[in-house]
Amino acid sequence: MSHFEIFTDGAADIPLDIAKSKNINVIPFYVSFDSDTYLKELEELSLDMFYKKMLVDGLFPKSSLPSVHDYIDAFTPALENGKDVLCFTITHTLSGSVQSARAAADILNEKYSSHIYVIDSFLATGAQRLLIYEAERMRDAGFESSRAYELCKKCISTGRIIFMVGSLAHLEKGGRVGKLAALSGGILKIKPLIILANAEINVGGIARSRKNGLKKLADLTKDYFIKNKQFPPDYNFIVGTTNCWEEVPDFEEVLCDTIVPCDKLSKAYQIGATISTHTGPFTTGICFVKRFENL
Repeated sequence: MSHFEIFTDGAADIPLDIAKSKNINVIPFYVSFDSDTYLKELEELSLDMFYKKMLVDGLFPKSSLPSVHDYIDAFTPALENGKDVLCFTITHTLSGSVQSARAAADILNEKYSSHIYVIDSFLATGAQRLLIYEAERMRDAGFESSRAYELCKKCISTGRIIFMVGSLAHLEKGGRVGKLAALSGGILKIKPLIILANAEINVGGIARSRKNGLKKLADLTKDYFIKNKQFPPDYNFIVGTTNCWEEVPDFEEVLCDTIVPCDKLSKAYQIGATISTHTGPFTTGICFVKRFENL
């Protein structure tokens, strides 16, 4: 019998059917294309419709974090059943979701004796997802919530997202990069390579073509393991894309030829509404997190 239940905000990009099969509770973000009507991602706005509005209609989406009450409503059934709660959120540098979760925990702690652990993942999308899968493995192995919490906190610093965006337009519109960088990217038709680690977004380089960019993503991944003297089989990996499925098989092949053990590479997934609101379409990347046994 598990000692705790796992929760995450929607930024982890875990489809609802997979979340259900793994007993992971998802608290969705809200997405709007008119700054007036906000819909819950996946539950009220499918990814197909989301990408149609971005790609066909040319609209810029906005996201809104889950409310304190959203978290209270999600946590309460687990607490009433005497379970502890382990909740993961997107990095605080991209959203205030963690503040909502912690405020909900403070309110519920006055009523329930179970423990509520809120973890700022310092990550997002596939890396946040892989971190949660580590918690899932610990839960299914019978770990106490406090031990799972401590190990997950240690896993965070091992996580990386290395990705290529089609342009910097969406990042600039969301205030994530300077206007000059966005303007330069548009003029030069470059493909920016970006790294998210320890809650910080850094430029990993540029590419003139997507094929070259994907190779550089693999090289950046290899460089990380060499520079930090890390052993790739100690990690789990996953490739994510917004809408560029045709380039995923070749990218995965390059990764496996370069550095990634194929048996540690999970099935590729589609980047969800929350993250692609920041990155825009035509984004592809590699995410990885160290397995807790190898910390």
